[in-house]
Amino acid sequence: MNKRVIWAGGVLFLIVGFSTMVNASNLNIFLEKCGSCHKEGAEAPPVEPADKAGLVWEKYFKRDRHPGNLHSSISAVELADVLTFLKNHAADSDHPVAAVIPK
Repeated sequence: MNKRVIWAGGVLFLIVGFSTMVNASNLNIFLEKCGSCHKEGAEAPPVEPADKAGLVWEKYFKRDRHPGNLHSSISAVELADVLTFLKNHAADSDHPVAAVIPK
């Protein structure tokens, strides 16, 4: 087999693996930071990425629509990760997710 093909396949494998790792990290932050309040029977209604389109999620946080003091419980970096996860799995994404937070 050609060394270039093997090298290109290895690079592709690393990129896909890293992308999956980043998505898993964003999912974990979403579950940890949002899932504690946003689940059935908790103080806030359940929220799933596919509840809104990606642009709507972006505007929601940009306009500071989240009730309560969100910034006291989540860092700017974590909020960016949550927003990335929400947009990547929003209703208008290639991979919408409708059920993430366990009941």
